[in-house]
Amino acid sequence: MALADPGRPGAAGRHYLVLHLVVLIWGITAVVGKLITLDPAVLTAWRTGIAAVALGMLILIRKERWPGCRDLGVMLATGLLIGAHWFLFFLSGRLGTVSGSLVGAATLALWVALLEPLMLAGRRWSWGEGFLAVGVAAGVMIIQFSDHGLLTGILAAGVAAVFSIINGQLVQRHSALVITGVEMSSASALCAVGAWLFPPAGGLVWWPSAADWPWVLVLALVCTVFAYSACVWVQRRVSAFSLGMASNLEPVYGMALAPLVFGAVEHQPLRFYLGSLVIIGCVALHTVLTQRRRKRGL
Repeated sequence: MALADPGRPGAAGRHYLVLHLVVLIWGITAVVGKLITLDPAVLTAWRTGIAAVALGMLILIRKERWPGCRDLGVMLATGLLIGAHWFLFFLSGRLGTVSGSLVGAATLALWVALLEPLMLAGRRWSWGEGFLAVGVAAGVMIIQFSDHGLLTGILAAGVAAVFSIINGQLVQRHSALVITGVEMSSASALCAVGAWLFPPAGGLVWWPSAADWPWVLVLALVCTVFAYSACVWVQRRVSAFSLGMASNLEPVYGMALAPLVFGAVEHQPLRFYLGSLVIIGCVALHTVLTQRRRKRGL
């Protein structure tokens, strides 16, 4: 894809167009995942496996430098968390609705805020972020704690926060392509072994059907490889604040699309949308407060 030169007139508009395209793709990931009939573990194994092969080819073409044994081990272990995250994310869409899955996933930023002080030396606890986390819990209570899809989506976001914090440290020393390629490999292996050890009640189906194959490829190549590469390109050209604010639209895009694809099953009662508004509002407010704190050098 030929992307614009950041110095050319109109380039900024193209950057934000690409940014919102990436967020839109993230938003439809849960929809695409629910269209595929494979078990969530098998689906995740295929998605991450195809992505690992594609990224591996890019790594060879670009002749990226490989990490030492210690960091390679960290990347492989982090990939296990990524596999668990995607399994939980797709499972949440099967247990509940796509909308509930996406609202749960939207709590990622607050999970990071809560877990960073525990995982990183020098990262101070923020009472403001704690109150926002309580606000998210209130939003979940409005929707109902009985929504297993929503709760599984929140758990998936918690796992994602852990590997995001780890990757934030790894990317200071290694190529993002290498990190992601290695992690996708171990994620695929984990999910394949998990599917084999714990097959679903209806029996294990490894091979995607003819109807599933196009969606599996879209999930692996468009929603993973392309969206990831475009996101890295965008991060070099727009502010972290702009990226964070745009990311808050991910569940909005998904919730708007899901009823069009799945019909009445995705229509929700008023309390769902009220609770979702509280959750997404807390995440958006967290993004704004984080940006202001960085400007003050705190």
